[in-house]
Amino acid sequence: MTSIYRSYQAGEEIPVAPRLHKRKLLKYYSREAMAAVLTASEFLEGKALPPRIPFYYASAYVENLSFLEEVFSRLDAYPDHVFTAERFLLTTPPPVNFKMMRNMVPCFISIENQLTGDSNFIVDSASALLYAALTAPGDGPVLMGAGYMHADGAAEAGFALVQPAELAHHPLLGTDVPAIELFRQWRQ
Repeated sequence: MTSIYRSYQAGEEIPVAPRLHKRKLLKYYSREAMAAVLTASEFLEGKALPPRIPFYYASAYVENLSFLEEVFSRLDAYPDHVFTAERFLLTTPPPVNFKMMRNMVPCFISIENQLTGDSNFIVDSASALLYAALTAPGDGPVLMGAGYMHADGAAEAGFALVQPAELAHHPLLGTDVPAIELFRQWRQ
């Protein structure tokens, strides 16, 4: 197994733009997406992985609720100040919508690295991420990743290339530990 873990403090620049192949998509990136795409780019550089490698990503974007400020600021346009999904979609710019779509981070990683294999998005569970890797199709390596976006704008990202058998008795199987904890433990 090989792994990488990166952490970016609130307000710290995440220099992802120079590494992007699809720079036009940057306006849709959240800080978690920037941290994850940059970390994946660093991790995968020089590795000749098959495009169809299974890729599983877990995200804990739930702590970052800054998009709600955007929603509530737009409700002033309505006299009743009532939140509805329709009003949100009609008044919120598309980049804001993309930044809060939970599966966008692994989508951007897949686009940037031409990953086309089996994939799954997992809502912040180390155990679920491990089980996804353990049950991946094929007998080759699996790419795992996790991100964590803090309310203050700090972002964490980690990736690992593993053989499923390496995870069979992992102590976080069956726990409710956040997925990023795997990568904090595996950091080099």
